[in-house]
Amino acid sequence: MPFFPRRSTPNPHQACRSVLQKAVRRGQVELTRETALHLIAAGDKAWLRQRIGVIVFEECWPLAVDLDWSADAAAMVECLTRAAAAVKVKDATGLGSLAYSLTKGKKSVLACELAVPHVERLAWAIEQPDEFWAWARQQARDEREHTLLDVAQRAYKRGGWPWDQAFILAAAYLAVTGGVPEARRAAGVTEAFPYWVALDRHTPQGKVALANVARSEGLPISQLRWTSFYFEGARTNEATPSRWWDSEIEWRLRQVGLDVNAGREFWRRARPAVEAALTEEATALREHLAVTDSCLAPAGRRGVGRGRRVTVRAVAEPLAARESGARAPVGAAR
Repeated sequence: MPFFPRRSTPNPHQACRSVLQKAVRRGQVELTRETALHLIAAGDKAWLRQRIGVIVFEECWPLAVDLDWSADAAAMVECLTRAAAAVKVKDATGLGSLAYSLTKGKKSVLACELAVPHVERLAWAIEQPDEFWAWARQQARDEREHTLLDVAQRAYKRGGWPWDQAFILAAAYLAVTGGVPEARRAAGVTEAFPYWVALDRHTPQGKVALANVARSEGLPISQLRWTSFYFEGARTNEATPSRWWDSEIEWRLRQVGLDVNAGREFWRRARPAVEAALTEEATALREHLAVTDSCLAPAGRRGVGRGRRVTVRAVAEPLAARESGARAPVGAAR
């Protein structure tokens, strides 16, 4: 039976949150806008505001120099759509993941000699953040790097998962050791969004589907989980070359007995079964998002009223007014 919508679950919009992240990654600007508005209308504004910083640092960290921390719905949606429209820059994610793994005793991340000093330095940052921020302040050379550090430190203090914080620290490290590149606008995306990819191992539906496919097809579940992530869930519309992101993929796949080519082939063979297993749930998810105007704001949620019906139109009208003026290009200088 379709999962949507069920208010009895701890977070009935968990899959919608996943749609937002995948839409940003794949450059689906309008879907990013619609899903963000959907979450706001459904009473998920606090989560969205908390998550924006993580999404920016994870998907295109140079955009953080222009990160708007406003609680205004229009500002949040604009920030997310700019991230969706950008060419992705994943090196903070890759470097942060490797360093975080090192802090957990995974010394195999140091197999690449070139990575050793950087991964070790960032592992130190994860374990001694106060000392790292003081060091980073001394290394910053220009206003852009100082701005990035300000935003990164603020994002770091907001908390989140430890690996999210590692991405943020990695961005700060990259900024003061190599500068902050300008973010670039990517080419427009025309293909339809495959909703089933949002139902990954971080959602109840995805966990069940992956387990069922692994069992029915006789596939190692660890290989299925990681290949589905790297070759589907983590796909981007366009990305800059990144040795750190590539290194993370290579290292992670080695942990489950695959190299990149074998992992890609594994997922090519497994993908049809996973997609088929999620067809019904993906249809329900698409329909759920298509009827955003029927969402009710939960009673008592701060910022959305008590028991009051909140529609996308009510959220979108101030956004339209805000966007009526000139828009700066992605990554424009402050």
